[in-house]
Amino acid sequence: MRYDHAAIVTDLDGTMLNSNGEVSADDRAAIREFIDGGGLFGLASGREPHNALRHLTDLPMNGPSIVLNGAAVYDYIEHRYINTILMDKEAAVDVLQHCQKEGMALDQQVYTTDGIFYASPLETAEPGFLRIHQPTSFMPLDQLIEKSWIKVVFLERKPDALLPMQEYLRQKGYDRRISLVEGWTDVVEAGKYQELLPLGINKGTTVAAIRKLPVYAGRQIFAVGDYWNDMELLQAADIPCCPDNAIPEIKAVCRHILPSHNDSPIAWLIREVIPSLN
Repeated sequence: MRYDHAAIVTDLDGTMLNSNGEVSADDRAAIREFIDGGGLFGLASGREPHNALRHLTDLPMNGPSIVLNGAAVYDYIEHRYINTILMDKEAAVDVLQHCQKEGMALDQQVYTTDGIFYASPLETAEPGFLRIHQPTSFMPLDQLIEKSWIKVVFLERKPDALLPMQEYLRQKGYDRRISLVEGWTDVVEAGKYQELLPLGINKGTTVAAIRKLPVYAGRQIFAVGDYWNDMELLQAADIPCCPDNAIPEIKAVCRHILPSHNDSPIAWLIREVIPSLN
């Protein structure tokens, strides 16, 4: 089977990663078949490039990938950023300082051009979330300010702990300077989080950027996602798809519903959906 006309960009959590945080053997085999047949395979993830790679050992990715929820494009062949968009650091720093001053029950991660850093202390970190966001370091906020910020992640450690942070951000008018994106993962028990991103940036805005890359020329983009932060990605793609565990709002905009993230959805896309469209 030839796939020279096709490109896949897929979300990780709740989509290509199963509930154990792994890519199934069937998905791995199908992705290799897809690439060997001329297909272009990449990510459309909220994860930092090196963190994503820890979950994709020995899995080839020959397409420039959307990472950090659209704030960057990363080339896994050349191991470099093709493009990065920095956030409004002044606003983000003020929000983190307020959260720390008020003692809000939130894990606070800062994603920079140098990797992932925790601004909140190790002793309060949610173990599962910490485990799946390696490599990372813990660094005081006054030192983190010197770095180039791409996004910030707040993970709830108690129900509704995100609400005071959101209220403060809006009171200060920072919602006109920063984009808020809701996220969820079933890899950890407490899976609700909120991301702060550069204003107006999401996975969908970055689809337009990768379409301009020569390697994507003449290809249909098949996008796969499961949650709110994938909505714009799916709307911008040529063929939007989602796993069966996706939220109803995501299913409503998708052309193809694939098996759940625990049942090798990418293999189904490659072996059943794409050939049926030829």
